[in-house]
Amino acid sequence: MTTDIPFPEQPRDDRHLIFGLLSLSLLTFIMQFGMVSVALGQLTDDLAAPLRWSGWVLTIFMVGQVIAMPVAGRLAERFGARLVFSGGLAIFAAASLVCALAPNVYVLIAARIAQGAAGGGLMPAGVSLIGEAYGVGRPRAIGFFSSLIPFGAVLGPVVGGVIVDEVGWRWTFGLSVPMGLAGCVAGFALLPVGHRRPLQRIDVLGVVLIALTVIALVFALTELGRRDATPDYRLISAAAGVFVISLVILVLHEVRTPAPVVDLDLLRRWEFASSNALAFCFGIAWIGVTSLIPLFAQSVYEMSAGESGALIGPRSAVMVVASGFATWALPRTGLRKPLAFGLVGSALMIGLLGRGLHDPEILGLTISSFWWSLVVIGAAGAFFGLANPSMNNAALELAPDRIAAITGLRGMFSSLGGAIGIAIGVLIASRASDTGAGLQLAFMVFAVVLAASALFVLGVPEMGSAQRSPTPDGEAVEPVVAQGRVA
Repeated sequence: MTTDIPFPEQPRDDRHLIFGLLSLSLLTFIMQFGMVSVALGQLTDDLAAPLRWSGWVLTIFMVGQVIAMPVAGRLAERFGARLVFSGGLAIFAAASLVCALAPNVYVLIAARIAQGAAGGGLMPAGVSLIGEAYGVGRPRAIGFFSSLIPFGAVLGPVVGGVIVDEVGWRWTFGLSVPMGLAGCVAGFALLPVGHRRPLQRIDVLGVVLIALTVIALVFALTELGRRDATPDYRLISAAAGVFVISLVILVLHEVRTPAPVVDLDLLRRWEFASSNALAFCFGIAWIGVTSLIPLFAQSVYEMSAGESGALIGPRSAVMVVASGFATWALPRTGLRKPLAFGLVGSALMIGLLGRGLHDPEILGLTISSFWWSLVVIGAAGAFFGLANPSMNNAALELAPDRIAAITGLRGMFSSLGGAIGIAIGVLIASRASDTGAGLQLAFMVFAVVLAASALFVLGVPEMGSAQRSPTPDGEAVEPVVAQGRVA
């Protein structure tokens, strides 16, 4: 039997234990993505896979998250966030084992979509559990939760680079198996069940249509990226047709179904639409760039897997510090200022990186390509770290009892953008004269997209400006944050 009560306003005594367990478990998932991006070059050679298909190892992971995130939010509301979080870790561990043993790129791709789908529920379920555990202190707790996530991006590429150089790419997946299982067992033992709402039907057809739409689009981009032969434009046209038709059917279905997977109540208001559009553009640009930085470094600067992984680690460490500072300052700065400043600054740094400068000379001092890339990538991470807490908290106060659903939907748009961004980057790299030159052009495109996304900041509501927002059952919900301070 389920209940439909608002989150408690009093924090739990074990909230810090819950926060620590959720953070460490989520790091396992984040580390996996960072390790695979470093291993992409070696697994492409080892499995004799064309770049356009090995790129699916990154892209399909994002597709899995696109499928899972809105569903995970609904499942967390229906069955409790603990089951979604811990169960997701169990499936993630099993899929990681299949990835480690994959005999070819196609089996690896199939296991990767399972990995992404299993891990896609961790963020909405984790945010829901933190929201319940911290009561009125949830905005800062959620901000710190998002600020700690980059630790996985610090460890993933660094650890992954060492593993790839020493024992091979398969062990980047093998490491996730025991870590995922340990988090699963601890989650079922220590986490609360989680806030639950009345039973709602899961929109299975909507999930299938979302998957079909995204996969058709990515397949069309993949076929366009053929370097060894002329692309088959019949296949491309067919995939594009499937994309358009499935998208139209998806929209019509979501309007008519009583329990849509894409909750239209969380899209109709301008504040929610702006936040989701911002997440989508962020996914295209930021996830696209960060996923391809190791391949960029290996192609443009001929760095090893270990060196390319070392480039990403400091960037993520700087993100942690910047996000922590931005979270602490949220009641004073509001959401819009750090969000706009961070997005534009990140775009400038990505554009500078895309120039591919070799051993540049600045004020008479020659800087090696490695250190130059390290500084530019680190600066991009610092700028984005300033924007990240605002992006994670945007519009949450409009409906604080729908945190899991809002976070899941926003994560879906971010992952959707990431899947498209990676596919676009691989397409440009595959069609260019060489991979390095193509990635430089792709980074320039990503910089423009990220800078343009700052326009959506105008639609993000400031802290304390939320009006009472009706929930689907008709009850109004008071905003969590008032007058620029955490309530």
